[in-house]
Amino acid sequence: MTDFYEKLLEYDLNPYFVFNSNGRIKSFNKEAEFLLNYVSVKELFQLAVDNASLDFGFSQKYISLKYNKHSYYAILVGYASDEEIALRLYKVVSNQTNNINNEKLKLVNIFSLIELSKNTTLLSSNIKINEVYDISLPEMKININEFLLCLNDCFKYFNNDEEITLKVQIKVGEYEIVNNKKHKIVSLEFATNREVPMNSLLEEKASKANANIFFTRNKLKLELPIIL
Repeated sequence: MTDFYEKLLEYDLNPYFVFNSNGRIKSFNKEAEFLLNYVSVKELFQLAVDNASLDFGFSQKYISLKYNKHSYYAILVGYASDEEIALRLYKVVSNQTNNINNEKLKLVNIFSLIELSKNTTLLSSNIKINEVYDISLPEMKININEFLLCLNDCFKYFNNDEEITLKVQIKVGEYEIVNNKKHKIVSLEFATNREVPMNSLLEEKASKANANIFFTRNKLKLELPIIL
């Protein structure tokens, strides 16, 4: 029976971790392993400590969290001794399908749009941009107007920085299902040397451009499906 419950936890869609008193992971499930691609062990341990009950036992809190594309609506923190603490995150699950109106899409070179946006929004800026581009990226269908509005605001977001790195590449091994078809993903990653806070207005504009946007530490990532 113990093995059965261990398997249930292992294949649970909700990630869970058990940390020791030094913040090191003692055990975790498959979903937690995936989550570690987007958030540090230190941050998750601190999340558990900050939300633990004052006495031994369990503490459940409704809290909005987002790591990359995955959102969570609650956490459970439990500990029975000073030697270990457990954290479980409850994932927000949506059954909505991702559909895009192809009539609003035009075939375009994304690097041309990047240059247009950069030259327009940073015309009076002295910012240095280190460009790391995957030139093998093909032309793709984009809602040009909405994408430019979003991209312009991404560049404006770093208008007061002295230097940023812009990396544009195809994500290896990741796909997005659009109109019931699998598409590769292109990532535009803006990296700076400061903390990059979340911006709800940019999230709205990214959604209109059929893109996803993520804020992780010192990076802003804009991702959209490669529709040919």
